[in-house]
Parts: sequence; structure tokens; C-alpha cells
Amino acid sequence: MSDEVFVKGILAVGICGCLEHERTNAQPFQVDLVVTMDLDQAAKSDDLADTVNYALLASAAAHLVETGEFFLVEALAAAIGEACLSIDERLTSAKVTVTKLHPPITQRTSGVGVTKMVTRT
Repeated sequence: MSDEVFVKGILAVGICGCLEHERTNAQPFQVDLVVTMDLDQAAKSDDLADTVNYALLASAAAHLVETGEFFLVEALAAAIGEACLSIDERLTSAKVTVTKLHPPITQRTSGVGVTKMVTRT
């Protein structure tokens, strides 16, 4: 069984959406990550080298939001998951939740989004 490492509430601004104003006006997103790996060695050694670097995960997610231009949050979430898995070969999966904080809908919400599971193949 794999253990989990998470980074929640990564805030970044970028282009993602299908509507014309979403293609020209950047908007805020929140990204939550959960990656899986065996943490037994890290628990025993208490050594940073035996776990994944949280800062790299957060940076990869923010970079994709800020520089990518996706139509669907599904595609953005998948790209973030793939980027996370490329950071460390010990990661077996990445669960990525992307929340569009100001969606173009008339109802009041705290956000809309998707959760995508990406596994190493």
C-alpha cells in the first residue's frame, strides 16, 4: 500500500476555459495535490532525500496554471498530474483537484472543478 503526500490550496492565475472572455482574461484557480509513494524509508531515516519535495510539486502545478492555455480544467488537471509524476520516479499516482474559483455561472459558488487521478504507466 502506498502512502500519501499532499499539497493543498495552491493558488495561481491563468487562462483556462472555452468562453471568449475566459480565453482573454486570466482567472484564479486553486490546485490540491495528493501523490502516492512508499514513505517507510522517509519515516525511518527522517531524511528529506527519502520523500518527495513539496515545493517542486507546488511549483509544477502553479507553472502549468500560469503558463498553459487550456480549454478544459480536465486537461489542466491531467497535465498537472503528469508533471507531478515526472518530478520523482518513486511517485505511483497523482490525484489533482483543480478548482475554478470564479466560474462563469449565475449561481453563487465557492468554485467548480474536477478531480483527476493520474497513474504511472
